[in-house]
Amino acid sequence: MQKIEVPKEENKILEGHQKVMYSTDDNGNFQRINYGSSVEEFATKVAVEEYEVLKKESLENIKKDLSSPIEYFMYENRMDLPTLASVVGMFQFRVKRHLKMSNFKKLNDKILSKYAQAFNIKIEELKDFKV
Repeated sequence: MQKIEVPKEENKILEGHQKVMYSTDDNGNFQRINYGSSVEEFATKVAVEEYEVLKKESLENIKKDLSSPIEYFMYENRMDLPTLASVVGMFQFRVKRHLKMSNFKKLNDKILSKYAQAFNIKIEELKDFKV
């Protein structure tokens, strides 16, 4: 078996924590190796910055009564549409409708509780969301 080089660069995003990767030693036994990659750090930074931009856009759309608080909390929790749909157990097209304020206002507490649970917040935080 060919030995694989594992990057051991510092990753500031992890704030002092380290990831672990498993590799084999010369005898073929598994061993834990601390892992760090500047490429992964860069990709994480870009993704986090993108979610921050989406959150700001969502707040502007909520002010204009276009987007619902669900959209804001989706981005706040670094989720995308497929992830949120999976977490709440609904089809994506249905969740996408709930991201619009006009449809959000019609949602009952049962559906709102699914979103609140997914975001780890209270239903009132969704209903009484203030920008």
